[in-house]
Amino acid sequence: MDQKDSLAGQIASGLVSVEEGDPVETYDDRRLTEENVGDIICCPGGLELEGKVFQGDLSAVVAWRQEMLRLGMEGFVSYHEGIARGFVEYMPAEAAPFPIEAPGAAVLLCYHWVPVVRGDNADRLAQEKRLVQKVIAEAAGRFSGLATLGWDNPVHFPIPFLEELGFEVVERTDYVALMWRPFTEWTERPRLVPANFAPQDLSSQGLLAIESAWSSRCPYSLHHAALLEEALAGLPEEAKERIRFLPHRVDTHDEAVRWAIRPWNWEWAFANGEKIPLHRIEVNELQDLILDRLARVHQEVSDG
Repeated sequence: MDQKDSLAGQIASGLVSVEEGDPVETYDDRRLTEENVGDIICCPGGLELEGKVFQGDLSAVVAWRQEMLRLGMEGFVSYHEGIARGFVEYMPAEAAPFPIEAPGAAVLLCYHWVPVVRGDNADRLAQEKRLVQKVIAEAAGRFSGLATLGWDNPVHFPIPFLEELGFEVVERTDYVALMWRPFTEWTERPRLVPANFAPQDLSSQGLLAIESAWSSRCPYSLHHAALLEEALAGLPEEAKERIRFLPHRVDTHDEAVRWAIRPWNWEWAFANGEKIPLHRIEVNELQDLILDRLARVHQEVSDG
């Protein structure tokens, strides 16, 4: 197929429109359903996972979204040239799996776009802005406002990006900000529920409490949870006997509230109350870290 035939096909399919005689690139945004939820780029086979190796059962990413759809989640999957490249999700605040209280409002859950040219951040941000604007326009007539969490991160929910879309910072803890875009005047502002989780410290018993959280919403979270489990499984038996492993799932609103920490995230790990890094760490590094914490516990007990 030559370039002319390809362009004609794209115009016919609606992927390209013609304005004043010039072709203009457009996108096929389809409402999120249980039938197409598996097309989301963070699901198995999606562009976000392409070329990467993950551990854990990634089918949970699809199953979680199917359950969220039944609980009121809505959104769009966006296709370009027949390939799913982006998505956006939102749902009523009372059911959204964030520790956000916002009566009558909705919560912007997740959005992402993988550009044709990897690393083209201008295109990524432009398409993500377009998708979030679709949610704002749709939610404005049905909810009192739209809440979300912004991050000091250029890729993941960047705070300046959300401010450009009309969101304001309500409160902030470290690198995470609760953000709000009201749709009506005198609407009650949202709030983050108090941090309800305090990690256990079993050092007085000569034990190491490892508590972790993970969520099926994200393949990276599932991967990190699987790495932690692998690290623990590979420890010497005498070390395993002194460890109490307590994993917690953060897949629902109630779980997000129950296991809320500050700054909030859906994945974390603590060893006797001290944070364990989960990102960009190998299994052997995790094992060394855990064994070091165990040695410290042993020394504290020995010192009385």
